[in-house]
Amino acid sequence: QEGLKAARAIAMISFRSFEAFGQSQGEKTIDKLDDYRAASYQRYQGQKLANRFNAFTYWTLTKAMDNHHVGRGRGNEITALKSIRTKTLVVGIDSDILFPVAEQQFIAESIQGASLELISSPYGHDGFLIEFDQMKSIIRKFFKQQVIEKEISL
Repeated sequence: QEGLKAARAIAMISFRSFEAFGQSQGEKTIDKLDDYRAASYQRYQGQKLANRFNAFTYWTLTKAMDNHHVGRGRGNEITALKSIRTKTLVVGIDSDILFPVAEQQFIAESIQGASLELISSPYGHDGFLIEFDQMKSIIRKFFKQQVIEKEISL
């Protein structure tokens, strides 16, 4: 459990952008020398995850994320993505360092007819959870377009 707490605390650094982390966890005074808000927040997040998640499951999940390669067994990633024939919505977050916009652009360009939408957010990877209104709007627009295209083809 201690390892799980530490892993979560470390991961939190990459889930949020520098700006968002500074806004929510920045110190109120420059005189503080210990017990920083950011460290307290990271410990809290680690404990919260440890209370509801199995450490071995978290390890397996992170290993799966590290090992995943869409092109494995399919030639390469371009071949794999070009084989997708379904309507595809790719969403990127402009401040996400875990899944950068350049990767989302590559995916969208490699899937024939894919749509790429970007969320503007200071919250990094967590933006897909926090920017609910933007995400909802993007998904609704995508599904509405699919309905319109289907009606036109009938």
